Amino acid sequence: MSVHSSIKDEEDEVNTNVTEDASDSNEEEEYDDTTDEDDDLDEPKLRYRRVGASVKEILDKDTASTLRVSDRFVALGTHWGAVHILDFEGNVIKSFRHHSATVNDISIDKNDEFIASASDDGRVFIYALYTPEIQSYNFKRPVKSVALDPDYARKSTRRQFVSGGMAEQLILSEKSWLLGHKDIVLHANEGPIYTIRWRNNLIAWANDTGVKIYDTTTQLRITFIDRPEGSPRADLYRCRLCWKNDRTLLIGWADTVKIAVIKPSNGAAGQPSHYVEITNMFQTDYMISGIAPFNDTVMLLSYLLEEEEDDSENNTRRRLASKPELHIIDADNEEISADVLALHGYEHYQANDYVLDFLMEEDMFYIMGPKDLIAARSRDQDDHVEWLLEHERFGEALEAIRANPNSKKFNEDVIGQSYLNWLMAEKKYEEAAQECSGILKNDKLLWEDWVFKFTELGELKAITPYIPIKDPQLSSTVYEIVLAWFMKSDHVALRNTIRTWPKTLYSLSNVIVAVEDVLKKDKNDEVLLECLADLYTYNNQPDKAIEYNLRLRRPNAFELIQEYNMFDAVKDKAVLLLEFDQYLLEKGKSSTTTTAQKQTKMPAVQLLVKNTDAIPPEKVVKQLRRHRHFLHIYLDALFDRDHQIGYEFHDLQVELYAEYDYPKLLEFLRASHYISLEKAFKVCERKDLVPEMVFILGRMGDNKRALMLIIERLNDVQRAIDFAKEQKDDDLWEDLLTYSMDKPNFIRGLLENVGTDIEPLRLIKRIPDDLEIPGLKDALLKILHDYNLQTSLHEGCEKILVSDSVFLADKMYKAHKRGINCNRK
Repeated sequence: MSVHSSIKDEEDEVNTNVTEDASDSNEEEEYDDTTDEDDDLDEPKLRYRRVGASVKEILDKDTASTLRVSDRFVALGTHWGAVHILDFEGNVIKSFRHHSATVNDISIDKNDEFIASASDDGRVFIYALYTPEIQSYNFKRPVKSVALDPDYARKSTRRQFVSGGMAEQLILSEKSWLLGHKDIVLHANEGPIYTIRWRNNLIAWANDTGVKIYDTTTQLRITFIDRPEGSPRADLYRCRLCWKNDRTLLIGWADTVKIAVIKPSNGAAGQPSHYVEITNMFQTDYMISGIAPFNDTVMLLSYLLEEEEDDSENNTRRRLASKPELHIIDADNEEISADVLALHGYEHYQANDYVLDFLMEEDMFYIMGPKDLIAARSRDQDDHVEWLLEHERFGEALEAIRANPNSKKFNEDVIGQSYLNWLMAEKKYEEAAQECSGILKNDKLLWEDWVFKFTELGELKAITPYIPIKDPQLSSTVYEIVLAWFMKSDHVALRNTIRTWPKTLYSLSNVIVAVEDVLKKDKNDEVLLECLADLYTYNNQPDKAIEYNLRLRRPNAFELIQEYNMFDAVKDKAVLLLEFDQYLLEKGKSSTTTTAQKQTKMPAVQLLVKNTDAIPPEKVVKQLRRHRHFLHIYLDALFDRDHQIGYEFHDLQVELYAEYDYPKLLEFLRASHYISLEKAFKVCERKDLVPEMVFILGRMGDNKRALMLIIERLNDVQRAIDFAKEQKDDDLWEDLLTYSMDKPNFIRGLLENVGTDIEPLRLIKRIPDDLEIPGLKDALLKILHDYNLQTSLHEGCEKILVSDSVFLADKMYKAHKRGINCNRK
């Protein structure tokens, strides 16, 4: 339950969700120490104001006893027997002072033309508001409640009202111009009647036993709803009745709420035409002093007593009342709102001293105490915004006002400025900076003011990403101040800002001079070097920008070189460029691409190989002679790009591949047509690279020597067979057979893989009889299988050939036999 502020004595409106004064807050904590602190921030459902004007003057001299509200006015009864007609602001329109005792109840017809009042003096007065007519009825006993026929003003020939009180009778009084006055007792002898409510043809009343409903159309009682079991005395906590609509009656009695719905029935003649169903019932933790509908919920005015206190002066114990509370209960019987109402003198009042009435069309509620009259209404969007502002929830207030741009009370710009000021005061600079765009919008002056505010607080870094660069574009001074501030405090932010902002926002020359001055203090400041590199680039001074980019080893150096055609500036810096590549390569070692592949794809080497016209290979090779690894990377990339360019360095590349990238050597030997085979063979022989020596000997035509290397050095029968097949030389096959006769593994390999290149019988006959060959049987079986397969294929092909030949011969024969048409021209 959220505890809200006491209502001020003045006649201004108050917001009841603000926590009461310290003493009240402490009392609340003692009462319920489990209350969540966040509950105090729950926004109330209603907005309250103390009705002032004439009400204050009336209650200073008198005490309120009852209240009724209509669409046009408020009727207030007092203990001195007066009935005051008030407007909704509390101004007296008219007063009637005909009773000599307390006014217990007031009733107003639905046309707002007549008012009835009941008093302890036993009289009922009916006042015409627009004529001097006043009717008086004396029932001899105190009358506690009265209800006018809702159509009283329209039934000029037969006007009715009901009343009841200490006489324990419900009396229907009727007056017509023919029959005069007549009283009919509708019910009697079940205790005093304290409450009566008339809606259309239904009259509901409550006595000591319960609530009854009477149908004036059928003149039958519809139902009886018993009084809650265990309830305290009915005269101390009288029943509160309220018609929500023509068929729904709200009942609040003691601590119990019942909702009764009148439904039509199919009863026989003489039986009630309706019955009542209790659709909801629940108990509360407090006594009910008033009940009213509020949209789809129920509003209850609660009454509670505090713990007993000792009265030392009179040696007695007494219980003081707590402040009344206004509760809103939803359809699931859950409390969704509870507001504490600090009425004057509440400690000494009883439950029956309070009245709750309402004006449904306006969602307006009036709470009456003996010395107070409070009006409550549903909170509108402006109320919501005001509550948010009072609780410094400026962000939510701003969202709310944006959703309701037609507010006459609040201005989005003003709330936005308040929100920014609050964020700054709370040191939430990042959040404030983020909100600036939506709040300041296109106001150039406001933007400049707020930039200066952030600067003064030393938080310029927070707003920099949000400073507009167009619509609106601020003065160049603002942008230069931001950059100057970063030069002193945050070089990284300076660099990021220079890269983000368009170069037209500020003077590049001014900023370059300023950065160079700062750089003199620390010439190795890498971030400032980056700033200068960018600034010179933006200022169309690429020659100076290249200098800083190469010092920084920035990849965009290569883009600048190509963009501004600055190859002359770097053609003598091949070693520096390749070192740059090496740096980038080491920096990105996590990649899965092989190092050799990476090296040739790096930006510096690609720059060199793609621009051979501007940077000739001869010039690059000359610079890299002492850096053989860099030389290999360059020539390898050059060869990948074009086999023809740099052909004069192919002999050198054989050495470099043998030294730095052996797996690619054989591929290079196969692809290049410019190498010297003798020089290449010597390099391979010196490094004992047998496969490459075999390839070169094959290229040189020395097949026999190449075959011997395969057999003796590589001991690879499959490679030997493949080599013999490539050369298609019968003498080479003879040499292979001769060299293989004392090598069982070679013989077996030949048997399994020789295929159709030589006759198997030629090989088998040459195998020594005493030579043991593992797997010989399987190899021979494979030869037989392959031979049968070849024979089968030959036979199949022969059949197809014969068939095709016969078909074609027959076709030719028929063509020759066919006659030829010869016509004379």
